[in-house]
Amino acid sequence: MRRRHRDWYEALALDAEAEWISPRQLDWIARLKREQPNLREALEFSADDDPTAGLRTAAALFLFLGSQGLYNEERRWLSELLARQSGPPTVEWAKGIHCATVMANIQGDFQTCTALVEEGRARTTQTGDSMMRALIDDADGMLALYSGEPERAYPYLETALAEFNERGERTLETSALYFLGVAYGLSGLIEESIKCHERVLAITGRYGERSYRSRSLWALGIAVWQQGDVDRAVRLLEESLKLTRQVHIPRVAATCLEVLAWIACEQHDPPRAAILMGAAEELARSVGSSAVVFSDLSIYHKECDQRVRRRIGDIAFEAAHHKGEGFGFDAAIAYALHEHRPSTSEPDTDASTRLTKRERQVAALIAEGLTNQAIADRLVISPRTAQGHVEHILAKLGFTSRTQVAAWVVEQTHD
Repeated sequence: MRRRHRDWYEALALDAEAEWISPRQLDWIARLKREQPNLREALEFSADDDPTAGLRTAAALFLFLGSQGLYNEERRWLSELLARQSGPPTVEWAKGIHCATVMANIQGDFQTCTALVEEGRARTTQTGDSMMRALIDDADGMLALYSGEPERAYPYLETALAEFNERGERTLETSALYFLGVAYGLSGLIEESIKCHERVLAITGRYGERSYRSRSLWALGIAVWQQGDVDRAVRLLEESLKLTRQVHIPRVAATCLEVLAWIACEQHDPPRAAILMGAAEELARSVGSSAVVFSDLSIYHKECDQRVRRRIGDIAFEAAHHKGEGFGFDAAIAYALHEHRPSTSEPDTDASTRLTKRERQVAALIAEGLTNQAIADRLVISPRTAQGHVEHILAKLGFTSRTQVAAWVVEQTHD
């Protein structure tokens, strides 16, 4: 009975994988979410009864679990089932290595990635199976890409893409095109990058796919932003977020929010940039990743962080960043799309009209991180007077800390 159960859910997972790039993608995601307890039971049974069948199931679920940010779960299954494989290498085994490498890369575990790729290389060197070699090439290319070597990555990805395309492996072809486009972009080959992502958009548009489409929209947004077309970049990133919300991909949402933060900083809106950075960081943290997974892009994050802090001060930055952290998936996307502005620090929207001009000046200085003594020096008033202003501001706004005042100032400035 348990084998029949296992076989049925293996077939279900394989069917979902086969139809991943299709109009049924959202239906499959909803179905697999409902079936997760049964799928886990089937995998548990396979680990002891038939690890090869279990590995096929786990690899087939890679797209679903990855889209939902369930990286730790997928890595656990793959690690356990790969360790139980014996005999000569097979395509199923190479696919397991490939999937495990992607998951570890996203979480920045390059030590594990390197070990997996080295094992894959060692065991497929003498094989005549071009598909196994292509899967390991793809894994090696992604390791190079995530670890900051895009120039080393794209030759491997080109080789893998050619094999996937020749075999008609639509999902692997689409994935390789996306990563190849990213590798080209990070290598400065912007035109080649754009062509890859436009091919992904053509494929996903033809078949009604959303997950890979959202990824290439994000990457294409960065490429056109680097070319100076900010308006188009924002449109692409917002389109990606709308798709991401449908599929519920925290990882892609985080990357879109991060790039929109860089653009907000560039457009002289530091409070919005800080809020978006906070939202991106928390979404990425929720799936065990970081807001910037490709190290070559980290320079933009650092520059944005530094510029925003210089503009609004550390306390106001931390307050805005903390506000973004509290949004959650849906609210963060809504904020990025200008659908509404969740507030965490303004109990009285009319409070600003009740602050005097001097109190508003003091509130702005609090947001800059100044102490009462520093405020007194800046405004040429006594420390006691400065303290009185601070106390009045806290009372009028209904706050208990200077950090809340800083967050309120950020919101008022943003409005």
